[in-house]
Amino acid sequence: MRVLFLDCATAGISGDMTVGALCDLGVKPSTLEWELAKLEIGDFHMHFDREKRQEIEGVKFGIHEGAVHSHGHDGCCDGQDGHSHGPDGHHGHSHEHHEHHEHHEHHEHHEHSHEHSHEHSHGHSHGHSRTHREIRGLIEKSDLSPFVKKHALSIFHRIAVAEGKIHGQSPEDVHFHEVGALDSIADVVCACVGIETLGVERVYASRLNEGHGHIHCAHGVFPIPAPATLEILKGIPLGQIDEPHELITPTGAAIVAEFAHSFGLMPRIAVESIGYGLGSRHLKSRPNVLRAVLGTVSETSE
Repeated sequence: MRVLFLDCATAGISGDMTVGALCDLGVKPSTLEWELAKLEIGDFHMHFDREKRQEIEGVKFGIHEGAVHSHGHDGCCDGQDGHSHGPDGHHGHSHEHHEHHEHHEHHEHHEHSHEHSHEHSHGHSHGHSRTHREIRGLIEKSDLSPFVKKHALSIFHRIAVAEGKIHGQSPEDVHFHEVGALDSIADVVCACVGIETLGVERVYASRLNEGHGHIHCAHGVFPIPAPATLEILKGIPLGQIDEPHELITPTGAAIVAEFAHSFGLMPRIAVESIGYGLGSRHLKSRPNVLRAVLGTVSETSE
């Protein structure tokens, strides 16, 4: 059985780190672009940069609104010509991937909760806000695969339920700002596409470690974990480590809660490949990476 192990113990998990790790495992940027273009979200351009965190090299994923017409190569793994290609080899819209050197934010993860206002790792233009109902409509009417639709809808539902409970609203009525933005939709959909593309039959995750300290949100200073993150991870073991930053975002929490079969030590995997997805912040005590291990396990080894 082909499995994926997400090692979240070192530096947590966010949506963009998940996508970066899957790309580093071999998912082609052109595949992610082609699939994301199936949603009616306007023009966009993706970035897949090879960078290092504490001398660990991996992929830093980012996305911006608007078409880009330069012909640089992506910083990732498939050596395409800078254009998005569909299954037939034709160019897909103008959603190009190329090396990106503009975003130099010093913050690790992006917060997807509509209640927060802290900094974002993608460095994107976030566009207009969307309700949960609108996001669901975009996904349902798209030509994405049944697998991607099912899990993307479920991930957004998890976030909406958490936000609704926190603010005393029905999930349908939750009005997202950050989660409705392009980067958040891209993180969720591309994570689902990547898992399907790699042929993963089961996902495992390490123990979840969050940082400590405080975040600044619409309601003032609030302790880490963020309210939505904590709500999403109810029932899942969660600890804190001595790192004064938010390490798990609501979107990262929802992705791992959606897919993980169990949380703990890595099972006995015959390793095929290892990928690293990078966060934006350069942490002092540890590499800011999500390590993903792809391989196989026998039914008897679990």
